[in-house]
Amino acid sequence: MNDNRITQIAHQVFLMLALTSVVMLMACAPAATPTPKPAKPLNIAIVAEPDTLDMTTSRSTPVASLIGNNIYERLIDLSPQGEKQPGLAESWTVSPDGKVFDFTLRKGVKFQNGDPFTAKDVEFSHTRTITGVAGNLYARVMANLDKFEVVDDYHVRYTFKTPDVLLLTYRLPWIVSKTYFDKIGQDEFVKKPVGTGPYKFVEWKQGEYINLQANDDYWGTQPSIKQVRIFFVKEDTSRVAKLKAGEVDLITETPYALVKDLETSGFKTSKIPVRPGMVLQFHTLNPDTPWSKRPVRQAIAHALDGDSIVNTLFQGIPKRYVGLAPFELGYDPDLKLYPFDPAKAKQLLAEAGYPNGFEMPLVYQAGRLAGGKEILEAIALNLNAVGIKTTVQAIEAVQFIDKIRGLHTDKKGLYVGIGGASITHAADSIIDVDAAYSSTSPLSLYSNPEFDPLTAKAKQTSNDAQRGELVKQAIKILRDDVAFVPIYANISVTATSKDIDYTPTVRTGDLALLLTNVKYVSTAK
Repeated sequence: MNDNRITQIAHQVFLMLALTSVVMLMACAPAATPTPKPAKPLNIAIVAEPDTLDMTTSRSTPVASLIGNNIYERLIDLSPQGEKQPGLAESWTVSPDGKVFDFTLRKGVKFQNGDPFTAKDVEFSHTRTITGVAGNLYARVMANLDKFEVVDDYHVRYTFKTPDVLLLTYRLPWIVSKTYFDKIGQDEFVKKPVGTGPYKFVEWKQGEYINLQANDDYWGTQPSIKQVRIFFVKEDTSRVAKLKAGEVDLITETPYALVKDLETSGFKTSKIPVRPGMVLQFHTLNPDTPWSKRPVRQAIAHALDGDSIVNTLFQGIPKRYVGLAPFELGYDPDLKLYPFDPAKAKQLLAEAGYPNGFEMPLVYQAGRLAGGKEILEAIALNLNAVGIKTTVQAIEAVQFIDKIRGLHTDKKGLYVGIGGASITHAADSIIDVDAAYSSTSPLSLYSNPEFDPLTAKAKQTSNDAQRGELVKQAIKILRDDVAFVPIYANISVTATSKDIDYTPTVRTGDLALLLTNVKYVSTAK
């Protein structure tokens, strides 16, 4: 496909977004001259509705964590710059051999229902997380755990069988009250979740919004905004229209095509790298598919015009890298993308036994990835041009993880779609590299006996330079084997009204949407 075809798609996308935004804005516009606004909650529009706010059992963690990060806390927190800082643990130590981690817990902390926070809650949350959603990654890390100990009411200890360098950067469990959970049980906890965070749950109107309220007994700095309503608005244009109409103050996953328009209209935007890095990911464990063969995957890599997709569809906002971004441990500037070369793609397909192409699904997560459908439609045109017939399919974000876990064990499954590389930001790059491509990971659709030992060793290597070199070698194997085809490094764009000051934060690769980072800069509200 040439640039004109992609440009055509880009113009269609922009016109559709712009026109729909105008129509929605007119529909949202007040009929009479507006009067001064009374005090009101902070209104936010996010893309998808979580499946639950019980973070341990959520199957849509990136969606649920947008809200859950404000209700619950972990032992270690991360600053907006990605630096480790005390959370519910006021301090911690690591033994010289990297096997023993001691956490001193913060005293005087209360859960939102008044229960005191102690080591028994950490032990309960640890055990509950390990036995939570089947195949969860915390449980996988804990496979290396020798024992967990409650030393006293404010001291817990993790002891591992071999050195572990990921615990402090990994997803330590969300802490919930053992007393509260034992009293009300799982079913009621889902309806009335309680944590130690700066905001407490108030109401969930299914399909519409969730209300949060500032926790007046919060142990840390009191939130400046007391009431928050978070709407679920799936359509990109609807979120933009609501922001322009003043119905919401902040939106997530702003469509790239409308970022410049919002900025010139006086709205603020914040751009931050998040996972997943957009890659075309293959289910290679089914040997009966054409894409289980490396030459076919290389042909697909040459067929994709990634530069045109990024520059025309998304205004050049996201960037393209082979697998890791420059800020990540293990980034290799010498690794090159496969060049756009349709003739080479056709040659490789013919040599692999597919001179007339084949049929292939293209799957994206509806409700999580901005522009996912448009990306795959552009990719479909690229692939159709070399004879690969595609069908674009959507999977709701809340169902996606289950789908991938199922494919990991289903050696006859069919899947090619947009998945994560390892653009993690504020977490160790080995976490996502290992989770996505190690043959033992419940989220992996790939297996390579040369790759697995490198990530296994990296997870036990405390020296950053040495670990980075191992990650670099692992990424080169993935690149050479075409385990994925990079599209772009994902950038999350949050847009706010001019009255809002917002500092975005990423935790373990996902936008956290910490409400304590949102402040009014105007007294109009």
